[in-house]
Amino acid sequence: MKKESIVNPKYKSKDRSLLYKYYAGFSDQFVLDTLGYSDLNKMTVLDPWNGSGTTTRVASQLGAKKIVGLDINPVMIIISAAGLLNHVGFNKIKLSETNRLTKNNIKNDPLGLWFTDTSIKNIRNVELEVREEVIGNSDFNKQNYLAKQSGTFNLIVSNKLLAFYYLVFFETVKKLTYQFKSSNPTWIKVSKNENEKIKVSRREFEKLFLKELDNKESILRHTPEKKTQQIVLDTADSRKLPLDDNSIDVVITSPPYCTRIDYAIATRIELAFLGINEKDDFNNLRKNMIGTTKITADSKALFSKYSPTAKVFMETVYEHPSKASKSYYYKQFLQYFNGIIESISEISRVSKKNAKVIIVVQDTYYKNVYLDIEKIFEEIFNRFDWQVYMKEDFIKNQTMVSLNNKIKNYREMSKPRESVLIFERMKNNGSK
Repeated sequence: MKKESIVNPKYKSKDRSLLYKYYAGFSDQFVLDTLGYSDLNKMTVLDPWNGSGTTTRVASQLGAKKIVGLDINPVMIIISAAGLLNHVGFNKIKLSETNRLTKNNIKNDPLGLWFTDTSIKNIRNVELEVREEVIGNSDFNKQNYLAKQSGTFNLIVSNKLLAFYYLVFFETVKKLTYQFKSSNPTWIKVSKNENEKIKVSRREFEKLFLKELDNKESILRHTPEKKTQQIVLDTADSRKLPLDDNSIDVVITSPPYCTRIDYAIATRIELAFLGINEKDDFNNLRKNMIGTTKITADSKALFSKYSPTAKVFMETVYEHPSKASKSYYYKQFLQYFNGIIESISEISRVSKKNAKVIIVVQDTYYKNVYLDIEKIFEEIFNRFDWQVYMKEDFIKNQTMVSLNNKIKNYREMSKPRESVLIFERMKNNGSK
């Protein structure tokens, strides 16, 4: 059975029913409408860029046989796990103000970019108390208390209630660091000196934390029941999917937009809460993300083989007279297209012959040069023997790009177009 129409994928940022508001997310209703016509109880659903977990959460509500949600960012995996908690599984813990760490234990803590040492000690002691209460285990290494440790991280992801508490921690710390937000909502600044760092007592942090917990619990109370039991959530690169060939029935996702959004910076505070440091782990994550603003290495121009539209666009960028077009922006776009091509190749590998792929993409500009992302994605999928059987465009009122006033120096502002493309395998496969 095929759909006859597509609903607008955009979610409403003022929607109070959202546990976590994520810039790159699409709406629950879009996933409900797109997947609701399928016989999901016999299907495996994949989102290789799972983000805040809309796909995994809604597919679980619909009773999919199996769901796989992957994302390279560990923060998003925890948020996705939190979204799978049913209210019947919620348990509000009582805090006893037990101190497990001293200031000597929290040296070089990543939260030091925004908080004083005493404040970090207060925050971490609440975190460890919650962790102990939820899992009933007080055995931890004071020198190795951070959640990024593989055993601890996996435990958080596998325990929906603990993941829910970590979501509350993320939101609480973000609200405390509000002063470090910039005019670009996806860019987070850091303190310049000790005087700028935030001071928060144990009691103050607990009060804010419990208030946020009550807020999230009230949202959770009204969320639909999640039914699917077989759900896999994991950190993974979309260019190297840890899945078997021909194992997926439906892919529904939104690839990273080609708008120079630094998705790692957007979750900088949450990553720091997990213990991801700025020097090594954080920079490696930034470099490995598709669409990264970091130039990692010289790459082969795969796009010339897979998309004529991308080839023309890249030639125009290379010859553009604006500063750094050739030395930086060309390379940044090159990395993006290579990452997308490699990801689509992987999606093709893991998808069954009768699979469907639903993606949401958004067009953009480089200076005055239009980037027709919809057409480029269609051309790349065609090279992997997919064809569009349905698509629809929707106009967005505002994006992060429209917040940049310098854009007006190159062109008149136009409203971006968000496109939904639904692919199926070509009937008569030809050679690539």
